[in-house]
Amino acid sequence: MEVTHKKRDKEGKFSLVHEGNEIGEMTYVFVNENKIDINHTLIDNDFRGKDLGLKLIKASVDFMRKQGLKAIPSCPYVAKIFDETSEYDDVRA
Repeated sequence: MEVTHKKRDKEGKFSLVHEGNEIGEMTYVFVNENKIDINHTLIDNDFRGKDLGLKLIKASVDFMRKQGLKAIPSCPYVAKIFDETSEYDDVRA
């Protein structure tokens, strides 16, 4: 299982790929040059309950740290994870 990332001008997407098929996604939009809004996370029904969404969060946090970005977690799943731990406080807007 791998996480891929595609970024366009003002938006991006992290995808979770298993055996060549996308089984999960996390999307974001740029609010400004230093801040993104993580607005959507979805894991395929057959793969839920395995904490695979955390793989997408970790990939996005790595990206944000490298790029010096902060995130608004408007996606309820991401907001929940951000609220449950201080591990991501440095990237939370």
